[in-house]
Amino acid sequence: MRFPELDEPRLAYAAWCAEQSDEATKARAEFIRAQIEINHTDTEILNQGGAAGLQARVNRLWETYGAVWAEPLLPLVRSYSFQRGFIGLIGLSARSFLENYAAIFAAAPVQHVDLSGVRDVGEDLFTSAGLARIRSLSMESCGLYDFHMRLLADSPRVGLLRWLSLANNHLEMGGAEAIAASPHLKMLRFAEFRGNPVDPCEQLGWDAGVVVSAWLPPEGEQLEARFGYLPWLHRDGSFSRFSE
Repeated sequence: MRFPELDEPRLAYAAWCAEQSDEATKARAEFIRAQIEINHTDTEILNQGGAAGLQARVNRLWETYGAVWAEPLLPLVRSYSFQRGFIGLIGLSARSFLENYAAIFAAAPVQHVDLSGVRDVGEDLFTSAGLARIRSLSMESCGLYDFHMRLLADSPRVGLLRWLSLANNHLEMGGAEAIAASPHLKMLRFAEFRGNPVDPCEQLGWDAGVVVSAWLPPEGEQLEARFGYLPWLHRDGSFSRFSE
């Protein structure tokens, strides 16, 4: 899919699926259209139970046919998730990603990746052309240090990254500074540093499930004093991993 951010190619494929004779392909048409409709439903409406019937139907179709639709990717990934009717999120080892990203991208419009074992591949991940299509990246609990953040920040392949989770690593101020200074991470809107020695991101105070206060820790204030406003330090409730 040349333009994975657009709905039109997905709906065109749904129209083709609807004309086919086998049940799995015909059901794919309904699944694509339903997930796109849910994607365009206001978040507040969804949180209040709106589109519950449609979501239930999506879940049943996924349970029935998901493995059939995902068949080309099953040998290559550890986990997968559908967004707007197509596999958009995958989980796998960094080594498997490096070895198979061309086949993965040929099979599905993947834009979101959860990686494990990043240190097993050394610097190769951060120079890989496979990163150039990725909009969200998780490298949680990978044993990463500030050195790895400098590799990430220096990579010209990460220009589309908008969401980045680095939870439960060994990152200190140098890693956060590398991300803040990167000329390639200008689109980054969200970063997760929880579980690291340094977490510069905005902290939220909750009361009965409602955010009642928010503040930047000293490390976050230091970063903005040096680099100006950094959107990824702040928790924008309207932005999610799969925001377009």
